[in-house]
Amino acid sequence: MVDTEENSKKWDFFERIVQDVNENRNLLQCISCGKCVGDCPASKISNFNIRKIVQRVLAGDESILEEEDIWYCFLCNKCSKLCPKEGINIPLFMLALRNEAFKKGQKIPQLKKYINMCKDFLNNGTVMKESELTSERIKEIQEICKFARIKYLQKASKKKIGVQE
Repeated sequence: MVDTEENSKKWDFFERIVQDVNENRNLLQCISCGKCVGDCPASKISNFNIRKIVQRVLAGDESILEEEDIWYCFLCNKCSKLCPKEGINIPLFMLALRNEAFKKGQKIPQLKKYINMCKDFLNNGTVMKESELTSERIKEIQEICKFARIKYLQKASKKKIGVQE
């Protein structure tokens, strides 16, 4: 098979996606069976379809970086557990796509919401509104974070309930 410029461009995109996480090369084993989509919580509430995203990346379709779909994945790992192929880690792959979108400077409409949810989780231990979180729950989160040695969240939790270090 002759290596054309188009084929080379297609694989350049794939190489960028896998360069930070070599394990993402295992995507080449994908057989498009769809098991990853069947029990995916994101696909139940949106048009998220990891199988189609994998196919587009393998086809060299960089426009996937401009779409909201790559932000719907909850990184729950159900897809990887259901996959009949060994070593396909969809959460790592999704993170690589998100990183590539950042590098490209893509404007993601719901990114602000996504970032705010992450901040809420780090500050409050939940993505719920602050008023919905009881001080008892914050103390519980504080203990979990202390056990897990998550200092940022532990500090935020102490500050929230007025506990001094």
